[in-house]
Amino acid sequence: MEYISDTERQFGMSQEPFGLVISELPQAEETGHDVSELRAKFAGLSATGADDAALLEIYAEIPLAPPADWPYFEKSSLDAIVSELPAAEVTSPPYGDALRDKIRGAWYGRVAGNMLGKPVEHGFQRPVLKAYLESKSAYPLEDYVPIDSDRLSEDGFFAAEWMSYDKLRRGGIQGGVRDDDVDYTVLGLHLLETYGKDFTTYDVAREWLLRLPLQQTYTAERATYNNLVREVPLDDAGEFQNPFREWIGALIRADIFGFVFPGDPRRAAEFAHRDAILSHRANGVYGEMWAAALISSAFTAKSPEASIQESLLHIPARSRLAEEIRRVADDFAAGKSWESAADALDERYEGMSWVHTINNAGALAAAILWGKGDFTRTIALSVQAGLDSDSIGASAGSWAGIYNGFNAIPSHWVEPLNGRTVSAVFGYGEIVLEEQVDRTLKVMKDLS
Repeated sequence: MEYISDTERQFGMSQEPFGLVISELPQAEETGHDVSELRAKFAGLSATGADDAALLEIYAEIPLAPPADWPYFEKSSLDAIVSELPAAEVTSPPYGDALRDKIRGAWYGRVAGNMLGKPVEHGFQRPVLKAYLESKSAYPLEDYVPIDSDRLSEDGFFAAEWMSYDKLRRGGIQGGVRDDDVDYTVLGLHLLETYGKDFTTYDVAREWLLRLPLQQTYTAERATYNNLVREVPLDDAGEFQNPFREWIGALIRADIFGFVFPGDPRRAAEFAHRDAILSHRANGVYGEMWAAALISSAFTAKSPEASIQESLLHIPARSRLAEEIRRVADDFAAGKSWESAADALDERYEGMSWVHTINNAGALAAAILWGKGDFTRTIALSVQAGLDSDSIGASAGSWAGIYNGFNAIPSHWVEPLNGRTVSAVFGYGEIVLEEQVDRTLKVMKDLS
């Protein structure tokens, strides 16, 4: 996901009054409200602090729940969600060496997909990214992104001192780099090892405060973290002054629950709910449940289409998220090209944050469907969508790594990783991927 700089603060990625208003207004519009009058009041106000009182007055007027006649399901409690779902089935997963091969594929695939998307996360919307890659004779993507370190600003890269493009470029990768999309998978495994099958949302909150540096959390996670520090009650921490509650932050935390419950997507989704509800609501929660179910289904699905259809059984059919995934699946079934489907998705969500759950989930579903099970094409399409490229690149990598198994991942994705990555999670700085595989298999056994 994205870094919140001083410049970005004025575009609504903080809990300061300006950021709250500019991010909550589209959230209200997306849930069926007319906020044109509030936008008129907002016009001309600044992020400097001089207008904070007026901004807070506007924020207090923004409706935070959908209107009474809203046709979509938007509830967040697990009981309410499960009441919307059909009965679930469990499919026996592979075992022995075949299972280990898939868990290895999950970890290596997640890191590879994240590394593919990370350098083009900022400012590379789909047409811009396509033009850039074509200029480097690298479209469609078949390997890591080629980057000329002497032309970063000219080529449109986000030139921040912490962004080490030399470690992300094709030919320069020597192990994974730190990213929140991998941090949460590392932390999720620690959570399951520490608390087991009875872990609670309180345990998630405790581990965030103990092990995550605040400045390595973003959007909904940072808002929730700040709320926890301010001692906002746990049940309210995910919605109090959190206009990012339907953004992608929960979805990127889902994969570990899919890893440890292979072939049992309902259980994976229910475990994911305990994690998601800390920081998200409605489609933000469904996003993590959907991704966990999707990853779980990759162990046993006979086709990408079957995996997508299975994943839909574990989120409310009347949700906006489910509607979007069905639209993408319908486009695939109708024989449309990926480019045509991506155009339609961009048109549906013009103006939506590029780190929202719904548009990114649509792009991830499209990558899996049009990727047709091929590891390279699946992660490439997720990144070429030009949205939260490192996040859905990582999720696509997990799915495709499991679906194919480690031994079927082309070596040019795996060898540069040198079997390791790094993490900002306290106590887990240097990550050896084979150790993560062993630990995941042990947790899977403990939870069975």
